[in-house]
Amino acid sequence: MNPSAEKLFRMKFAKLTIMLNAIILLVAVAILAFFGLIPIYSTAIGITCLAAAAALSFIFRKHYYSDKTWLMKQE
Repeated sequence: MNPSAEKLFRMKFAKLTIMLNAIILLVAVAILAFFGLIPIYSTAIGITCLAAAAALSFIFRKHYYSDKTWLMKQE
């Protein structure tokens, strides 16, 4: 893999890692909200976090498969 492709791969990997961490964090906040550990607007916060996690996971999946095909073309 040439140096420019390696740098691009690092950026793509960092993007996917940040997106996956955000999904995990949103689901964790939603679980905390549904168990009542967030005192104000817990149901609304939980639903909003789950909706955001679902939307972000759809975007993550799309980017994951496009980055995977790009990586397979590099080898």
